[in-house]
Amino acid sequence: MKSQSADGQTGVILVAHGSTNPPWNRAVAEVVEQMRQRLEQEPGIAGVRLGYLEMARPGIADAVSELTAAGCRRIVAVPMFIAASGHVQYDVPTVLGVLHVPKVARALREEGITLVRPTVPIILTPPLSEGCSLDAYTLSEVKRLSQNPEREVLLLLLHGDDDFRPILDNLAKRVISSVQKEVPLSAGDWCYIGVGQHYGSQAVPKIEQALTNGRRVLVVGLFLASSARQFHERWVRQDAGDTDPFQGREVVFSDQLLTQHPALVEDLVYFVREAIHRDGENEIRAGGSH
Repeated sequence: MKSQSADGQTGVILVAHGSTNPPWNRAVAEVVEQMRQRLEQEPGIAGVRLGYLEMARPGIADAVSELTAAGCRRIVAVPMFIAASGHVQYDVPTVLGVLHVPKVARALREEGITLVRPTVPIILTPPLSEGCSLDAYTLSEVKRLSQNPEREVLLLLLHGDDDFRPILDNLAKRVISSVQKEVPLSAGDWCYIGVGQHYGSQAVPKIEQALTNGRRVLVVGLFLASSARQFHERWVRQDAGDTDPFQGREVVFSDQLLTQHPALVEDLVYFVREAIHRDGENEIRAGGSH
């Protein structure tokens, strides 16, 4: 038996950071289109929208406004962020109107970000780290790039706030462990490169050390719409004087995006369905308590 709300219309917002780089935004928009094709065929799903936190349009408030105007009685918002961060824990919930931290709200308004005053319930799901797509993506890239696992090391590139490093460290350990269960790599490691600005100081020395130890290095980035190869090539172009120190050496960089891996859409669909299911169960319990 469905609850009254479950019989109504649910809107879905895929929340992404946003970028001034059009290819990044296009990669995200392609995922949202796949989600639209999947979910809008399901009973009770009124629409799927993209909402950027900043740097691009449409914004989160635009998406909420469109879905509310379309008659949605609740909204499920899915943060397309890798893991827990300041954006996930504070900024996105504050913009959606499901959390109020005055200092955060003030800072967001000063950046020109419109904060939502919701008129329907908004359910916020976990970030991508709570699904399987990061493990599946990394495994598929390792299998594609690997030649001789026993003498290869995996280096993961990550981005994250200092306050959330323990969570991110555990994520990196989990992903490496899941890969090594299927591919017997000699070792795995990770480093934090920001959005590329720390690649030279953090990733390059780790790659060099692994090469010095006689290892072949597989470099994979845990980013939504940026690849390890993109970060490396940008560093070569901007900071290394167009001279690649790893040219002809035993280093391979993943050039596939997480947005291109089918497991990402599966995770997002799962998050949406779980949110709707649990919300329906909560309403049934509430109705039975009166």
